[in-house]
Amino acid sequence: MDKAAPVKQLLIAPGGLYEVVEEDVRGNRMPVFRHRACSLPELLSRSARFGERTFLVDGHVRLDFATHLAMVDAFASNLQRRFGVRSGDRVAIYAANRWEWVVCFWAIVSAGAIPAAFNSWWTPDEFAHAAELVEPVLVIGDGPRCERIVQSAVEVPILDLDELVEIVNEHAGERPDAPPAAEDDPAVLIFTSGTTGRPKAVTAPHRAAIGFAQVKTFADAIGRVGAGGPVPVAGDQIPASDDVALATAPLFHSSMLYGVVLMALVRGAALVLLPGRFDPERVLATIEREQVTSWLAMGSAGPRVSSSPALGRYDNTSLRQIGFGGAPVSPAVQDALRRAFPSAAESLALGYGSTEAGAVVASINGSEFRANPTSTGRAEVTTRLELRDPAGLPVPQGAVGEVHVRSPYLMLGYWGNRAASSEVLKDGGWLAMGDIAGMRDGLLFIDSRARDLILVSAENVAPTEVEYCLEGHRGVLEAAVFAVDDDVTGDAVCAAVTLSADNAPATVELVAWCRERLAHYKVPTRWYLRTEPLPRTASGKLVKHVLRSLVEDGALAEPAGSAPTATGATSREDLP
Repeated sequence: MDKAAPVKQLLIAPGGLYEVVEEDVRGNRMPVFRHRACSLPELLSRSARFGERTFLVDGHVRLDFATHLAMVDAFASNLQRRFGVRSGDRVAIYAANRWEWVVCFWAIVSAGAIPAAFNSWWTPDEFAHAAELVEPVLVIGDGPRCERIVQSAVEVPILDLDELVEIVNEHAGERPDAPPAAEDDPAVLIFTSGTTGRPKAVTAPHRAAIGFAQVKTFADAIGRVGAGGPVPVAGDQIPASDDVALATAPLFHSSMLYGVVLMALVRGAALVLLPGRFDPERVLATIEREQVTSWLAMGSAGPRVSSSPALGRYDNTSLRQIGFGGAPVSPAVQDALRRAFPSAAESLALGYGSTEAGAVVASINGSEFRANPTSTGRAEVTTRLELRDPAGLPVPQGAVGEVHVRSPYLMLGYWGNRAASSEVLKDGGWLAMGDIAGMRDGLLFIDSRARDLILVSAENVAPTEVEYCLEGHRGVLEAAVFAVDDDVTGDAVCAAVTLSADNAPATVELVAWCRERLAHYKVPTRWYLRTEPLPRTASGKLVKHVLRSLVEDGALAEPAGSAPTATGATSREDLP
């Protein structure tokens, strides 16, 4: 039973700030919020009201909202005048977390261009693929990433982020031309890994990013009204938040870009960045120093911090909410975080969605999350969920099926890939999520083992890409790559490899081979080397569930000397 249902009905009623009406969305009638911004530049302009409130904190750098807006205007003007950036152009950001990343993102938006959030872990080869796909007119990167661009041999203008402060000072007081933007124009490109083995660029419209923010502030309003506050009416502004959000995961992820950067801007909250290699004690020290109130603990960050010996050395009582997203979180990890951070014990929250889905699809928090720790929650307002069988038909009540989502916030498609887009975007405004799930009492329960995609600390790994890499080695006859459980990273990349009888490589050689060609989180950390053929169906398809069962049962033995080796970082927080 949804205990918040009466409050939700009050909020979406006529005359309210969150009134829901039905409108046409790309050819389909759908429920939408009546009162909403229509573009990211409009959303950015609304942040001016927060003035001198702190927005960005990065070490000794502290920017308030007014300063941030002035920097965005100056840098956007430079993009238009120096680089000729125009409406609809793609401008890539290829850099590790730093405050300049955020200014750069909003400046690209203000210039009317489409920011493409490149994965900062990509190798030169992976960068080249992405650049060839989206054809950016400019790539803005940090030092290490600029070197990789040169190594990639891709001919594209490059701007080093270290130049941002000088550029902003030169163009202080200037404002960019403001090209018009419609709700369903492309707004952001965010990359995700697919089963084809190469990253695809999700094309998110302005409506998607704005919808993410509105769904989240709707959830905030549920809490305020449920606690006895007034129901906000049309014309009211979202109250400024005293939240101090900590970002420890890469900003190129939709969960960070939308869930932290965008939400801090909309709420008038402070965003604390913690660049560099992930260190649990640094996280704890930062929470104490900056009085952090919320933390999105992506991937292995939660278990690493909750098990840190430094836990008792710092006062972390300011933390009142811990969120998860991007990957399932085991009940054991949830309980460990409740013990580690008692002040946030009753406010753990999980959001379920995907980059393709735009806004959060379903969520769960508080006491309901404690009572249903394996659930991903209830469908969000303006969103419908449906479970379908392989024929595309709704499954009977109580049965499992593939999750399909219908909402106004879905992606426009994969950039430059109509075939892949048509595989997941269905008639009537539906998106096939690729997850198998069941529904009980309105709560969604994902069967995480039914998918093929591997999630290493919330990083997507396409098995096909790793298999192709391995099979490029002269000593490998065939390879099957799949997920196995890992207490820290959620999934671990497991490779069962059939070796050539006369030229069999050792595990260390295969690790080195992969690390030269793949981002580190894609490199297998569980190895099963064999000389027998891998099991296949009569049609020649690998039977991965059989291999996984053999691994989990211990029946698939490893050759002597080839025990699994965790070579390199397996955590997404270990940013190079």
